[in-house]
Amino acid sequence: MASGSSPAQRFVLFQALYRASQSGENNWDQVVALLSKGQRTAQRAQLDELAEQFASGQRIVLDELREGGMFTSWELQFMQLGLAVGNLAKIYLRLAEHYRLQSEFRRSVRRHLWAPVLVIVICALGLPLLLLSRDFATMPQAITLAIAGLLPLGVVYGMLLVAQYSSGFRRRCLAVAYRLPALGSALAQYQSYHYMNHLADCISADFSLPQALKQSARRLPDAPVNNRYYKLASDVESGERFSSALLRSGILNGVVMPPASEMRDAKQVPALLGLAIHRSCEEQLVFWAGWLPWLLLGLLPYIVVLNALFLGR
Repeated sequence: MASGSSPAQRFVLFQALYRASQSGENNWDQVVALLSKGQRTAQRAQLDELAEQFASGQRIVLDELREGGMFTSWELQFMQLGLAVGNLAKIYLRLAEHYRLQSEFRRSVRRHLWAPVLVIVICALGLPLLLLSRDFATMPQAITLAIAGLLPLGVVYGMLLVAQYSSGFRRRCLAVAYRLPALGSALAQYQSYHYMNHLADCISADFSLPQALKQSARRLPDAPVNNRYYKLASDVESGERFSSALLRSGILNGVVMPPASEMRDAKQVPALLGLAIHRSCEEQLVFWAGWLPWLLLGLLPYIVVLNALFLGR
């Protein structure tokens, strides 16, 4: 995320960009679509030099976006795919949806956070006060115990602040989160949501299936699970059927599949799967936003042991 901008601000930015791309006065999307269409037409006609000229035009556009400093590296990856398929407006809309979900997740976490924090604060302050009232501790000792009890809560808050402004620290935290059994599966599923949307865009733009699979994998945010998408592209390129390779890859684990009657058109399959994964991701968002704050109760044993050790002395 760009420094100093919240998910809500990024949502407003990409919503505004989408609306601007849809206005009759804006020719930006038309230029992008023409560059992309020209490159694909030249490639099909095996006019390599002309195709490279169209590709150079797209790179100039992307370089201008990058130098502006308004977008993060992974947002530019998405926008590069939008340039390739000639539909930046759709990418704006998807990025807006990403930040809408992220903003809702944060609000929901904050809404569920007050109860476990209240329990921690009551215990961290209540136990030293109890020791003080029974003359087992002096006032300075009770204050020291209370501060020591609240210290881990302050550390957690500090880490959240650092993660908000440091992309490197955020990446390390995400790498750890991917290793956790249930949470890692939820994060992998959200990455698959991006992948399926990329694939749907490439297929709609008449990319060949192997090319669409490769482009979709290349334009994803960095994540430990990205190898599965490259492996899927490799398996299909080696001759395996897409459907069997997709099921074996684990990308659709935990996803309620659409009815078979809705997936008769092969070109619509990635889009339908993307919608199915999106529904599953929204369910996961509600679950984790309500459950994660209660992990703070893991600090209770630390507070109890801290006070017990003091009492034992």
